[in-house]
Amino acid sequence: MSVHRRIVAVQGSAQLTSALAAMRSSDRSQRRTALENHLIVHDLSAPDEQTESFANCLLDLCRHATTWASVRYVTHADLDQFDQAFIFGGWSAACQMFRKTLNVLSCDQLLLGQNVLFINKLLQQSYPTAERACYGDGVGLNFTSDYYNPRSEPRWLRGFERWCRGKLKASRGSTLSHTRNRPYLKENVVDFHKYYLLIANGFDQHLTHFEQLEAEDFRNLFVVFSESLPRYAKATCKQLELALDSADQVVFLLTSNFSETKRMTFESELECCVDQARNQCASDNALLIVKPHPRDSQAKIAAIKKEALKHFRNVVTLSDPWTFFIPFESIFARFIANNPRIASMTSVVCSSSACVSLELLYGQKCELGFGDANITNHFAVAWQKLRRRHEADLLRLLSRIRQQLQLEEVGTSQFCAKT
Repeated sequence: MSVHRRIVAVQGSAQLTSALAAMRSSDRSQRRTALENHLIVHDLSAPDEQTESFANCLLDLCRHATTWASVRYVTHADLDQFDQAFIFGGWSAACQMFRKTLNVLSCDQLLLGQNVLFINKLLQQSYPTAERACYGDGVGLNFTSDYYNPRSEPRWLRGFERWCRGKLKASRGSTLSHTRNRPYLKENVVDFHKYYLLIANGFDQHLTHFEQLEAEDFRNLFVVFSESLPRYAKATCKQLELALDSADQVVFLLTSNFSETKRMTFESELECCVDQARNQCASDNALLIVKPHPRDSQAKIAAIKKEALKHFRNVVTLSDPWTFFIPFESIFARFIANNPRIASMTSVVCSSSACVSLELLYGQKCELGFGDANITNHFAVAWQKLRRRHEADLLRLLSRIRQQLQLEEVGTSQFCAKT
């Protein structure tokens, strides 16, 4: 019996969950039994001092979920070496170095995220006969490569600008940037043969053919991941249990990384985050639990906690090396989803697509977004139009999910995507 060899590439915990769900779906439909899976963790966006912990968390989580022939973190330094090989020797040199590094000579399937990254194109070039499958981004979502770009210039021109800046830095002896010095973005777009999605066509991309992922696979994976919490985050788990037991209202704040990406100032993001949470505070004994974005610095987390303590009796930050990077859904599944008392007094505020999985998988209604006034007052002008569109898209998607769950009543079956 021939072995089906697959390479999976991820760059975050949500993407890892989506990739694992896609693997399960693919293997069920094809009835595969002889499998050889290889995992690549790459392009982690986090402060330098947190990157190693981020990578270790993802590598450990993947081993909790399934068996791997190999797991590897492709570091920024590795990517720069592949970059240099491409610049001076073309795809042939880069692919030869890449295959040698992975020690995988042939591949039947590539399972990749939707981001337009050099490594995706490098995988396609290294294994040209492999089926190219996409698990989307976040928790099985899809959108075009231009969705998050506020500028109107053609994509190839933006990529050319990045490439020129990288070449200039290299000529001056600067360290190559792992995100800026890559072949043109237009050249990095991968033509996928197949998509595996949990919620399709919620944004600006409309696919007519995709494989629907099962919501139950995601719930199961989040539970599997949650089983690691007592072992790797014992102190935080104890702190959470005590805080939840004594609170009569619970507010979760899921942060984003707008100041790090220069979409707003640090002061503006701090004010908006705390205001979002404070607007949900309706008790003198309210507990705020902050789940930071992986790109958040410890200084930013400390500032949010300090400011939030002016409005909440207790604030717990999930900032240890494990709860920082594990999917928030796993924390929700362990501490909230199966506890009716706590669930009934819990609210969640966030400003990203993190709300989608909470509403779809657990029926947890989320307070979403900053609102038009805060966007006008706090976002950089170049990002305001995109931010308004994204919040409108998310609200429209949440409305679809809520209508679907009402129709299904129990709210536990898969979400049928609108095509």
